[in-house]
Amino acid sequence: KDHILQKKSNDLDNDALILFTSGTTGTPKGVVHTYKSLTSRLKYNLEHILVSHLKNTLCLLPMHFGHGLIGNCLTPIAAGQNLFITSGNDIKNLSKIATIIDKYKITFLSSVPSIWKLIFKISKSPNDNTLKRIHVGSAPLSEKVWTEIIKWSGVKNVVNMYGITETANWIAGASSDQFTPENGLIGKMWGGKAYILDNSGEIKTSGIGVIMIDTPSLMKGYYQLPDTTKLSIRNGLFNTGDVGMIDEYGVIRITGREKFEINRAGMKINPEDLDILLENHKAVDEACAFAVPDEIFGEVAGIAIKLNSDILIKDLKNWCNDKILAEKVPAKWFIVSEIPKNDRGKVDRLLTAKKCIGV
Repeated sequence: KDHILQKKSNDLDNDALILFTSGTTGTPKGVVHTYKSLTSRLKYNLEHILVSHLKNTLCLLPMHFGHGLIGNCLTPIAAGQNLFITSGNDIKNLSKIATIIDKYKITFLSSVPSIWKLIFKISKSPNDNTLKRIHVGSAPLSEKVWTEIIKWSGVKNVVNMYGITETANWIAGASSDQFTPENGLIGKMWGGKAYILDNSGEIKTSGIGVIMIDTPSLMKGYYQLPDTTKLSIRNGLFNTGDVGMIDEYGVIRITGREKFEINRAGMKINPEDLDILLENHKAVDEACAFAVPDEIFGEVAGIAIKLNSDILIKDLKNWCNDKILAEKVPAKWFIVSEIPKNDRGKVDRLLTAKKCIGV
């Protein structure tokens, strides 16, 4: 712990590693982190997680991105605790995840929503009540899946985490110990401060708009992309590209990605909202919404759905009509056998759109 967290001050600004973004909004970019950004992230992680909860940590994620490497591995190592590693992409492993948890007395694990959806289908719950804390991140967590994780695990302290490659790892979290599970709720910052960039271009401490971040774990910059770095960082604030809101108490809610917003004749539709809405229907396993070009409206919402039972599209449309504005109901529907995901478990919205509509 001392070796990791107390690096000599004159070495802190040295480059430590390069992580690559997932490429879900375009071409992956190399993100350069210094020892200062990494050690500050570990410091704040350990300020918000009890060391006893990290005693036996299980990593299910690949270690070439921040969630797997920094959150799941370096954080417990920095705390001097035990780390167990297995693959969350292996169906056989996930089918016996409860046995692994009980055998190694796992106290903490962090994963992504897509892995949890598989666990619910193929694994029983653990028996020995060793789990103390669970993190979920790297993709939007619905209220439904959040609640199911609590039920499956028997753990009340299930935390919806928010973090991006450019900030090394987690920078905010909302625990069901303190909040009622809610779509998009990510809680308060773990060190640093969040701001809103509103439609007028003004930066505010609360309101609705694009989330801007001031954090000591911010990257040095994008590898060999100085112009892209300058566009992303404004007066020390990093533009996350995530759309959301911050209330008067500093609690953050994320509603979608700015780049993926569907513009239907001026009406903005967040595809993530449609994903979560459709996944709340008992006949839908997974959903992925995206923009479809339209001659009249410019864009309309399209959605790919993976079903677990027979249902007519018109019945799904009627179900949506009872819950959202008619203009936001998907105009184009695609029934698919699988929703494409990247190696981090994130839904690949660009690839899904390409497979469904060819763009």
